[in-house]
Amino acid sequence: MATQILTSSLKTLEVLAALADCDTGVGVSELARRLGGSRGYVHRQLVTLAAGNWVEQSEDGTYRLSLRVARLSAAALRQAGLDQRASAAMEELAAALHEPVSLAVLDGDAARIIHRIDVNRSLRVDTRVESRMPMSKSASGRVLTAFESPLVLERLAGLGVELPPAEDLAAIREAGYAHSVAGFQDETVAIAAPVFDPAGHVIAAVSIVGPVSRFAPDAAVEPLLACAARVNAIVSGTSFAPPSQEGR
Repeated sequence: MATQILTSSLKTLEVLAALADCDTGVGVSELARRLGGSRGYVHRQLVTLAAGNWVEQSEDGTYRLSLRVARLSAAALRQAGLDQRASAAMEELAAALHEPVSLAVLDGDAARIIHRIDVNRSLRVDTRVESRMPMSKSASGRVLTAFESPLVLERLAGLGVELPPAEDLAAIREAGYAHSVAGFQDETVAIAAPVFDPAGHVIAAVSIVGPVSRFAPDAAVEPLLACAARVNAIVSGTSFAPPSQEGR
């Protein structure tokens, strides 16, 4: 006997998918037009999703995905094997520079490490898998913030999450990578570059970190960007051209 499919659940998921395709909040009428459904039915779906904290309504009446969905997205990336797909490129970078390399994703209001390649060094860097790092000061948090959508940044700011200044975000986007902020972890320094999905949305950050006594982050920029380019090609099937470092 065939298992009955819950069409109502499929339609609810279609609403979430349609919201995910929007860069900003969307009104009920516009969403109904995109889905080809009635305004009343789509509104009921949105109210139900809002009650479960999957979507939220803005002051202007539009709807958008909540940050709870970001946590679901982080879990999906882990379960889809993002760490395994990126491992080879990360291992090569760690071996070349003799420092640990990490992969982090946006998890609610922080950047969280989901995979780490360690190296055998007498002076070790303590950056554990599952560690959560601030968006404003860590290299991974800053690069995820710089390439994130304005809608997500607006929601983070609304929750009181400290974000990098706008001029810092613009500089990171231009360079294609980010440094950690002095004072975040006094003994270490890190740089990170973005990983994108096929639609061009940032989904992760690959970073390398080392003690300030031996690690020169500027010398690691080109190897890091090359690693990011390889991870992007593997994960999304698209290429990521590292920005030229001439004149930097």
